Amino acid sequence: MTKRIWEDLLTERDKQVISAAGYDQEGASSWESRGMGTNPMVLVIDMQRLVVGADEPILDAVEEYRTAMGEIAWNAIDHIEPFLAFARERDVPVTYTRVVPSSYDDPNHEDLDIVEAVEPEKGETVINKSYASAFYGTDLLSRLVRGGHDSVIIVGNSTSGCVRATAIDAQQNGFNVVLPQECLFDRIEASHKIALMDLWMKYAEVLERDEVESWVEGIDA
Repeated sequence: MTKRIWEDLLTERDKQVISAAGYDQEGASSWESRGMGTNPMVLVIDMQRLVVGADEPILDAVEEYRTAMGEIAWNAIDHIEPFLAFARERDVPVTYTRVVPSSYDDPNHEDLDIVEAVEPEKGETVINKSYASAFYGTDLLSRLVRGGHDSVIIVGNSTSGCVRATAIDAQQNGFNVVLPQECLFDRIEASHKIALMDLWMKYAEVLERDEVESWVEGIDA
């Protein structure tokens, strides 16, 4: 059973509402917007130098890049890196996004590089985007349709920003959304937890990483 990381934020009434409405049913969702699918693609959202920064406390990391998340990001990388290896071993395609802020004249600036620990392998797609959602102004939807995918597994950041926007657009375009919670991060803990809770209640399956891996392993079993 998934340990919901936002439960410490809930009042007793909140817990009762969630239970009474059937949100917390295991194995089946009371909402049609939540599901798993059988042909996923992994989306790696914005794992770039200016977002990740050095592996140090965030208050130190922001001295180099004001957008950096430091150890918060690296704690997630400890899960993202092996999860990507797992996906590749099972031929689950991996697609990356890079956000290119308008303040950068050069889209190839080193600040925008994906960090080496989770960098793309040869042949994997990297989609440049200018907005929060990986769907807006890109060819991601076409790629998913051409590949016959019915679900996306989203990892990366930020939970309350680009991950949330991408998850909502994915669901609204008819795809199942799966979120391995250890593989996601945000600079503010409350934002991270509340965004995950909102996504779980309305748009996505939020699971522990090992549960997502078990699902993937079971697809072709």
